[in-house]
Amino acid sequence: MKARIFSLGDDLEKIISDINNASWDASNQIFGYSESALRNYLSMEGVIFLSCYSSGGNDEKLLGISSSRIEMKPYNNDCWLYIDEIDVCMDQRQKGVGKFIMQKLLQLAREHNCKEVWLGAESENHAANMLYNSMNPDEVSEIIGYSYRIKI
Repeated sequence: MKARIFSLGDDLEKIISDINNASWDASNQIFGYSESALRNYLSMEGVIFLSCYSSGGNDEKLLGISSSRIEMKPYNNDCWLYIDEIDVCMDQRQKGVGKFIMQKLLQLAREHNCKEVWLGAESENHAANMLYNSMNPDEVSEIIGYSYRIKI
């Protein structure tokens, strides 16, 4: 496996094609990525869009993606990495892809001098929770999340 971090100068058309043609299911909540949306995302400061590919020559295959961003606390200048999404292709689950992506994100957090990494997972996502627990987190919280849909 190999990780690739995308920036505005990369071939976004290819990654979009790879994402839109990969094997996702409803749990991934991946709905028609577009080049313009990814370009807008990548233009924001501190974002990290990481993909994981098989490392097999010319036939490399997308295995998973993640989106995260480096944030700064407003009171002590500490940086932290917020992991928004880790999505593993349906046909690649239970093969180490999620762990590989997490390891790369933790490495990136260290390289950016982040003091901590934060991510959440739905309580019913047992596979993700087993993975995150297996990576020896410093804290596991019971958090209730709220979302508000804004009518425009």
